[in-house]
Amino acid sequence: MTNATPPTKITPQRGFFTDLLVLFKNSWFTFDRRTLGLSRIALGFYLLMDLFRRTGAWEAMFSDKGVLPSYTILSRPQANGFSLLHGFTTAAELWPLWLVIFGIYVGLLVGYRTKIMQVLSLVIVTSMNGRVLLIENGGYVVQNLLLLWTVFMPMGDRFSVDALRESLKAKRERSVDELNDRSDLIAPARLAPFVSIVGPVLCLQLAAVYFFNIIHKFGPDWRPPKLTSVHYVMYVDRMVTPIIGQIRDYIPPQVYRLLTGSVVASEFGIGFCVLAPQLVIFGFDVRLWLRRAGLALINFLHLGFGSTFVLGPFAWGLCVFSTLLISYEDWDIAIRTMRRTHRARTVVVNADSGAAMLLARLIARVDRFGLLTFQEAKTDAELAARLSVEAPAGRQTGAQALASIVAAFPVGPVFAWLLRVPPLSWACDSLMRLAVGRASRLLGLRTNVPEGTPRPPAKRFVSWFGRSLSELACLVCALAAFNQAVVELWCTGKLWREGVASINKRFHWELKPQNEDLMTITHKMRFLQGWFMFSPNPVKDDGIIVVDAITVDGRHVDPFWGTEPNFDLINAKSFGYNQIWSDYFNRIQTGGNRAYRDPMADYLRRLPERTGDPKDALVSGEVYWVHDFNPRFGQKKSYGQTRTLLCTFTAEGACKDAQKGGS
Repeated sequence: MTNATPPTKITPQRGFFTDLLVLFKNSWFTFDRRTLGLSRIALGFYLLMDLFRRTGAWEAMFSDKGVLPSYTILSRPQANGFSLLHGFTTAAELWPLWLVIFGIYVGLLVGYRTKIMQVLSLVIVTSMNGRVLLIENGGYVVQNLLLLWTVFMPMGDRFSVDALRESLKAKRERSVDELNDRSDLIAPARLAPFVSIVGPVLCLQLAAVYFFNIIHKFGPDWRPPKLTSVHYVMYVDRMVTPIIGQIRDYIPPQVYRLLTGSVVASEFGIGFCVLAPQLVIFGFDVRLWLRRAGLALINFLHLGFGSTFVLGPFAWGLCVFSTLLISYEDWDIAIRTMRRTHRARTVVVNADSGAAMLLARLIARVDRFGLLTFQEAKTDAELAARLSVEAPAGRQTGAQALASIVAAFPVGPVFAWLLRVPPLSWACDSLMRLAVGRASRLLGLRTNVPEGTPRPPAKRFVSWFGRSLSELACLVCALAAFNQAVVELWCTGKLWREGVASINKRFHWELKPQNEDLMTITHKMRFLQGWFMFSPNPVKDDGIIVVDAITVDGRHVDPFWGTEPNFDLINAKSFGYNQIWSDYFNRIQTGGNRAYRDPMADYLRRLPERTGDPKDALVSGEVYWVHDFNPRFGQKKSYGQTRTLLCTFTAEGACKDAQKGGS
């Protein structure tokens, strides 16, 4: 059974230039479509988890009763950005929108109308990320770019509802012999590698993330002999997870040095692994193993980041990015490893049952290991069961039969046991009984279905034209990303501006460092390229917002959490914030965001609406920025805590800025 067509191999008989083109194509332009299908599943799951992450602060961030209403942003723009969420301002609008977004992400996960779901997901993600820039970090940019570059890929060609529907329409089996003939279940175009300009763009993007991050880490704490950066960031209680807050004191200094060195080495090595060309030395495929090393390093790095810090979508987004590095050879190894002949079964089908034949047709398309063979039902028991399985222990029906079938699928054993356990086993038995009697005809299932029709020439032309437009759009976005990078990055910005100025002076031109049309693309949709994570030195201090508000019954409460104000930052072991509140607190305390403190005060005053207790109404309040310094290397105790009053508010009216000073 053919699962995919291998990439073109270099053969000296074709000539130097032809082989050079093949070398470039195989090195950077080619993807296995199974990889794209797997990446789509990972992307859909990642987006669903991100939606759940945002759910707790859904109204607080996006509604007009939250910390930053739409009317405030529109009157005092944070940037010249784009967001559809400005049109959804109330809970009655936002929660139905949440359900729509959930449905779109599920559609992307399963690959239903995949290209439409890709475009909608891109618009939704950029809209959410551009709505409140006070919480934007590098993870939001990574998320935007992940959705941007994958939108130019046919993510639904494999492992998708779209591919399944196309196969069911193209070949409509009516007999057991036709079910056993699986030579043409997948269209040749879906078996062939995907070749596109998005390939080198994606490689350059991944390399840029790590290369410029390591270039900008030029501070002494990232370099030998110190290598102390991980120690400092592990004591940022606003960012670390509660588990890290409990165990960090027990980590020896030398382990912190080892972890810092590992981060530096990984970021340096990943760019090299991703950009390496195809190279075979004495039969050893160097690029293949470098790609595997890059895949391992990315996941090693970001699984560590994601489990240690609340960085939002950053770490997990790059893990999804990394799945695009999986090659044809990796799939070949996976198939040989997972295919187990002892799971082979014979599926007995009643060919007169429309429901049984439909289920058998679905099974034939999912059985990519070719472990299932179909046989026509002959005995009364087999005919009555509609669909059963001949197993070593005897004939199986209902849920037991389905479990044996699923166990033969790729990754099937992970889920097969669930079908044997109530209540799923009861549900499966009930569904199987629906195939008995007239259920097939009532559901419109019949065996005398018409043959599929070939794709008309008009649709083929539309497909070709759409692909051409996609390649052109990808090229334009790549140029915009390049222009944004050379302007935004610390190590290139000055040189680029000086170079443009020199060209203008010599040729009497009026070029700008950043083309306005290209800048519109990157700034409107937040496709930025600033890679400065913990650069040039790590974060060595910590800070949180603490509100000391007085209720109508005289209690002191922090309205953000509904608890008593906690000013003890110096002894904290992680505050358990998520990324949304962590970055919001870190940004709202700066002088540049003073204009957004009035909406914050309005949000705090609405505490009774959130708790349902009229006694929580606020009479007055003081907003503090509590700050301290992380422990020096080799020590475990933070020091230098200060408390700075940012502003005060009363039951009504605007915030009143406090005079500068701390305590």
